[in-house]
Amino acid sequence: MYRSVENNQPQQLNQKIISHYRSLKRRNDLFTFILVWIILSCGFLFTLYFVTNNHYPEKMASYDQQLVSLKQERADIEAGKVTETKKSFDTILQENLDNLKEYPTQEDNYSVAIEGTNSNLVINKNNIFVSDNATMLDATVKRKIYDLNKQLAASTNGAQLEVVTVSQLPNGEDIESYANKIFNQLGIGNKDENNGVLYLIALDERAFRLEVGYGLEGLIPDAVADNIINDDTVVDEFKEEQYATAVNQVVDQVFALMNTKTALVDSKINQVEEQKSSAKFAHGSLLLLLITTIMVSLFFIIRAIRARQSIKSTYNMYQEQLADYTNEINPADTSSLLEQIKQTDLYYIMLSGTFLISSRRGIRRAIARGRLLKNPKAQQKAFGRILIGDTLYSGNGDILTTAYLASNYNSNNWSDNDSSGSGSGGSSWGSFGGGSSGGGGASGGW
Repeated sequence: MYRSVENNQPQQLNQKIISHYRSLKRRNDLFTFILVWIILSCGFLFTLYFVTNNHYPEKMASYDQQLVSLKQERADIEAGKVTETKKSFDTILQENLDNLKEYPTQEDNYSVAIEGTNSNLVINKNNIFVSDNATMLDATVKRKIYDLNKQLAASTNGAQLEVVTVSQLPNGEDIESYANKIFNQLGIGNKDENNGVLYLIALDERAFRLEVGYGLEGLIPDAVADNIINDDTVVDEFKEEQYATAVNQVVDQVFALMNTKTALVDSKINQVEEQKSSAKFAHGSLLLLLITTIMVSLFFIIRAIRARQSIKSTYNMYQEQLADYTNEINPADTSSLLEQIKQTDLYYIMLSGTFLISSRRGIRRAIARGRLLKNPKAQQKAFGRILIGDTLYSGNGDILTTAYLASNYNSNNWSDNDSSGSGSGGSSWGSFGGGSSGGGGASGGW
């Protein structure tokens, strides 16, 4: 009975090798099929978006037409050919504030509860454009902000620049959320044009924010707003408690952007140009992605086909070797036949445990790995490495170190002490660095 089992060992091993070869071949074919499917899908998408259903030229033409129309509108406004038909800012103020007069020295304050918070703002009915709740601004700056808004009323369609200071932010609010709530509740700027700007300063938190209405976002984008309020000179003035000087510089720069008859048209032009640029980027990115995917897939298909041919050649060589061994070795000497089979490349490939071979290099790697794993003392390590004795090999069969126990490849030699000098303890690569990221908008502090 024992002799019968021993005689069947070469045959059983041969069947196992052939079975593994067929599995590899099927996986290689499936991998190639998937790549072909990806190419066909990319080709279909390319045809759909760039040939049969290509609206890109029409979209670009539409943007160009909008830009031509808007630029002509701007030229007409500058030449005085356009008469404003909408309700003027002066009319709006007459309905609410008994017209916009010369700067009133007398204050007429009232309190407004900001919805969604536990806070109130004190607003001067005679100068609604400054709400100095933290007592940071002098009379000169307040009057200047009032006069700037008078100029906005004369040259724009209801644009407003509001400055609000608070001693501290309400519970549960940050500078951005509170500015947004104040802006929307007060209704800064024209309702139809959304052309208001709010400059909010929180004294205790040492924070400020420039909140820009949607209609002016093209004219004062986040980057521009950030440069204005976080200017080094402005921040230094806040640190030195020269609040009036800092606010004066900010409102001057904001006012210069707002105070033009073509401000809203300029904002729309900027928005259309941004949309056009984004459409170009999206179109180009999709084209590049599809072409890159097709080229990469073709590259891997060629490699997979070559690998399939090489695997087939290895299998044919194995069959020839097996036939030669069978003829040369005494049929009764099964142990010698078994040992000869274990020296074939196809056996090493099976022993390597490789799931997929998609290149000729993968075949060489699998053979080298199988030869190492044939050693009874071989131990598999992370990243496909193999340890035999004190020698560590890579998955390609290259020697990484002949002193594994004392090397850094041995995880037992890794130290958890942080040598970077931070004193925080733990591995320097095993923890986050403590960075943070906020949302959009333009906020700052001093």
